[in-house]
Amino acid sequence: MSTTGRTARILPLGIVAIACLCIAVGGLALVGKEYHQRHNGRIYPGVSVYGVDLGGLTVDEAAAALQSELPDPTALSLTLRDGERTWSRSWADLGLHLDPLATARLAYQTGREGSTIQRWGSQMQALLLGRSLSPIVVLPDPARAAAALQELAPELYVPPVNATLIIQLEGITPLPARAGQALDVEATIAMLPHTVGVSADGLVMDLLTRPVAPAIEESTAALAQVEALLAQPFVLLADDPLTDFKATWTVESVEVVKWLTTQPMGVENGSENGDQRDAWLQVTIREEGVRTYLESMSNPLADGIALNVEQTIAAIRAAIEAGRSQAPMALSHLPRTYVVQPGDTLVSVAHAHGFPVWRLTEVNPDINPGELRPGQRIVIPSLDVLFPLPLITDRRIVVDLSDQRLYTYEITPPHIGGSGGGEEALIHNFVCSTGIPSSPTIAGKFQVLSKQEEAYASNWDLWMPHFIGIYRAGPDFTNGIHALPTLSSGVRLWEGVLGSPASYGCIVLGLNEAAALYEWVELGTLVVIQE
Repeated sequence: MSTTGRTARILPLGIVAIACLCIAVGGLALVGKEYHQRHNGRIYPGVSVYGVDLGGLTVDEAAAALQSELPDPTALSLTLRDGERTWSRSWADLGLHLDPLATARLAYQTGREGSTIQRWGSQMQALLLGRSLSPIVVLPDPARAAAALQELAPELYVPPVNATLIIQLEGITPLPARAGQALDVEATIAMLPHTVGVSADGLVMDLLTRPVAPAIEESTAALAQVEALLAQPFVLLADDPLTDFKATWTVESVEVVKWLTTQPMGVENGSENGDQRDAWLQVTIREEGVRTYLESMSNPLADGIALNVEQTIAAIRAAIEAGRSQAPMALSHLPRTYVVQPGDTLVSVAHAHGFPVWRLTEVNPDINPGELRPGQRIVIPSLDVLFPLPLITDRRIVVDLSDQRLYTYEITPPHIGGSGGGEEALIHNFVCSTGIPSSPTIAGKFQVLSKQEEAYASNWDLWMPHFIGIYRAGPDFTNGIHALPTLSSGVRLWEGVLGSPASYGCIVLGLNEAAALYEWVELGTLVVIQE
């Protein structure tokens, strides 16, 4: 058979095949068109959302069905994570919710997008295999999300760890600083569309964090201070200007190391953004360690002198924090007992101990001031009742009753390291007048209690310029130092008798001298009145 004959028979077969294909395609197109027309305005069969079959429903019908069937946002779990840590919340907590209408519109578009073949394929897939769609999730608006995240921020916050020191007998160990972590609300909101995803456990939201730098990043200065403090013994100094008691206690470094610790300063607790420029690691004391040592000391330290533990702790703290290896001891004075001798009166006993008489009657309410008996025991109050203010000892006033003069001195402070210093420099040397024998100025040690430009003594109708109160002669009356007084009539008293006893117990100066002393003196200054 010839080639020409075979070709003639093949051509009709190809034409038949093509014709059949065209008929098939055309048939399918007709079927597809009829299928589309039958579901015009309705969701194609087989499309479902969250188990709700939406096939054959209009968009509005589908939205209504979803509205009733989709779960409430409060019942839907949302996992928040910042890496390794997770927190469980509901959708409602962060303002997430499902949109039934938008989801219904998405379902309606299934099988209606793409080329004819793509649309037909999508329709057949839904019809034969089913097409399950995820509901549309509506993200919260930025304001609501920010509010929700701000409530969550404290749970996410990991505080930074400041550099510090562990101080032990075995040695000093520096501990390095570590950065903390805080929720970055603004960044999380800005990236919100990209931080929400789906996992096997449901919806997941990634939280963005930022590092929080420690306020104190190194402990070098504190380490050097501790090493310097432990390189030498710590010295406690007792120097009592009221009794002239002096003593020194040396504390070895094996004891001092129990006192020392560090404390971050200049950083607010819980703050995420402490000002690092103002923060430092302060070397300070463990109060209990210092208290244990002080309470182990023999107390009283001397006759009538006791250690004030709490005030001494404060002095040691101030010294340690300043890097000094010595501190003054705070002392208190104990009440004493005096045995009455023949010829004693309550006034003579009081003045001999440097007290106005009312101070003795106050602590001896059962005695008869006019009938003291030899051998009778009288309580002498603590010197501390005369010193209610912090005592200033770097300057002092000395009144000499015998030569009727008033002197003032300034004491030079110790040199750095505690050595040297203590020399007295005479500042003023004034003639004065003190109390007459029937109303004497009491000899003893006192302090400046008050200052008044112009004081009035109603008992004697006297105006006293530049009044400096030094002791209470009675419960409601204070003796002091002042300028020449005047009566209400304007008459100035004692102007010509300065240098001789003339007052009712006060110390009287000339006008200029009193003004100069008033300007120089401070509240709390030590006043010594000597015979």
